[in-house]
Amino acid sequence: MRKPGMKNKLSLQQMQFICQQLSFALAGGMPLPNALLLVGTEMQPAVCRRFLLQTSEAVQQGKTMTQALQQSEIRYSPVLLEFVLAGEQNGTMQKTMAQAAEYFARQNQTKQMLSSAMFYPVVLLILMVIAFSAMFLFVVPTVVQTYSNFDAQLPAVTRSVLQISGWMRANWPLILSAILMISGILFFCWQRMRTNPVWKMRARQFILHIPLAGKLYQQYWFVQIGQAMGLMLSSGMLLSHCLQAMGQIYRRSLFAAELERLHDDLTDGYSFEAGISKCTFIPEMARQMLAVSEQTGALPEALVQLSQYYQKQVQQRLQRMIGLLEPCFVLFLGLGILLMTGSLFLPLVQSYQYLL
Repeated sequence: MRKPGMKNKLSLQQMQFICQQLSFALAGGMPLPNALLLVGTEMQPAVCRRFLLQTSEAVQQGKTMTQALQQSEIRYSPVLLEFVLAGEQNGTMQKTMAQAAEYFARQNQTKQMLSSAMFYPVVLLILMVIAFSAMFLFVVPTVVQTYSNFDAQLPAVTRSVLQISGWMRANWPLILSAILMISGILFFCWQRMRTNPVWKMRARQFILHIPLAGKLYQQYWFVQIGQAMGLMLSSGMLLSHCLQAMGQIYRRSLFAAELERLHDDLTDGYSFEAGISKCTFIPEMARQMLAVSEQTGALPEALVQLSQYYQKQVQQRLQRMIGLLEPCFVLFLGLGILLMTGSLFLPLVQSYQYLL
């Protein structure tokens, strides 16, 4: 039984390391059960060691690695299962593990890129909210006491700031409840969007029509799907089986229906070019190149190269967007603080001049 607090999920970096070590062991001619046992014994993170040793034990009992992974209590990316299945069917486990390690490395790189790109704007936005809230709730009330002795009328800006501060202090439980309610509504909408096909379609259409963000979203998902498809096809998996696996892997994504439709079109005898023409997550230039590559037999290489190209495009677009957001946040924060401090201290300066 799993101990409380023990990790029960493999990260992308851990799966990359596991596949890389298994590829090295298999390249030396070591049988798969021995490779799993050796790598598992030497693996330092406890969750990785447990995962490999349990898999090794099941394989030694006569099960395939696919069956062992399906029965594992440790969660992992479903892409790993598809890579292992392709390696077993084609007898290319060493090559498949190397390709799986490459896939997880790129996925981890994309994830870190998105996290680092969004970290600064989110932190800056939170600091802005905290700064303005603290000023309205704590700084403004202390200055208000000074204004009670003034006979002169306060400026309109100052009165507005005082009214906002008073309203926030009187209704802070209501404001907190509203924030929690809005967060709950957003979380509910996110869950519905992931599980309800109608919500998925509406959300996808909405995101794709947002300037800049729509094209970035499209390219991001093409990178995700293109990397997996290219490496799976390179390992010897048939295109129809690869698309079926993609449908299972990304069954909760906004483009799951398009992947399923693409698989059905190929099964019904439609051409690959006709099928990908209906996929909105594939950029127009990529569609043309993939159609030509499929006819020349270079589809796996084209998918890998295109995913790398659009991964760089996503990174450049993110950097460009962050470059535009940073000065906007700083300018808004500076103007807000300047306006608030000016409105609070202007009556003090006027009263001082009046006394002179």
